[in-house]
Amino acid sequence: MYVLASHGNYSKETLSSCEMITGKLNDFQIVSFKDPMGIDDVVTKYQELYEKNNDDFFYIICDIKSGTPANSALIFKETHKDVRVFSGLSFGLVLSIATGTPIENALEENKKFLVEIDPSDSHKATTKKQIAKKESPKKMPGKDPIINVRIDARLIHGQVATMWTSSLSASRIMVIDDSIVKSNVQKMTLKTAVPGGVHLSILTTDGAARRIKENQYAGQRVFIIVRNPAVLSKLTDDGVKLKEINVGNISMKQGARQVAKSVAVTEEDVKTFNDLNSKGINLYHQMVPNDKKQNFMTLLDKGE
Repeated sequence: MYVLASHGNYSKETLSSCEMITGKLNDFQIVSFKDPMGIDDVVTKYQELYEKNNDDFFYIICDIKSGTPANSALIFKETHKDVRVFSGLSFGLVLSIATGTPIENALEENKKFLVEIDPSDSHKATTKKQIAKKESPKKMPGKDPIINVRIDARLIHGQVATMWTSSLSASRIMVIDDSIVKSNVQKMTLKTAVPGGVHLSILTTDGAARRIKENQYAGQRVFIIVRNPAVLSKLTDDGVKLKEINVGNISMKQGARQVAKSVAVTEEDVKTFNDLNSKGINLYHQMVPNDKKQNFMTLLDKGE
């Protein structure tokens, strides 16, 4: 089975266009990632298709390497060793495979944009230029090293890797999550997704608080990302000073209500946000850098 996975309807429309030429393609399926879905939701979609698969192969072809569909595929692959994951989904590629081109030949024909993703060697291709950049993070002595704090259930994905990190000129991404620290699979997925030339720290809440207060990141530009507000509440309780927090993405879950296109909160989340707000921290919602900032507490009160 070939699984075409993308942000939005790209995979669906690509398959639909191809079937206008070939007719119905029964060994092709799609996964469309849309807000407010999270990584777990996408992994579940892959599992459902895997259980229905009657072919002797299961190939996931994603749109981009560092996006949520690809990150989720790598997590899924860890427990399904026969799965192969690719990035570089295109109409030409699907048509080529659908008309009989073996995947190995398709890889060769489309090598400029089609890449097989293997988290075990994700950093082997790091260039000397990237290594040099990693060894010399941008120095901004005397300034607060924390340049942005973002709540994003997807952590490092397309928007973060391609837009936020660049617009912020971040030299280090710091993921703070007690459970991910214990998961080799999720750590490897994050290492695969981080942009070249950018340092990555994956820390527990206690570890992050200690290092920040010890001023270990002086002169760097640190972009903090967490999956939920409770982490930041504990971080501030531990003495870390935060000026503002971007509530970018919180996935829908049972008992949650949607307050923005990409944000769904539970009552426990609301209590935590009220606590952070009471500490004088500015809470705002901004999906991508070009979007206008919205007061998050206003969204929280209003809902959608």
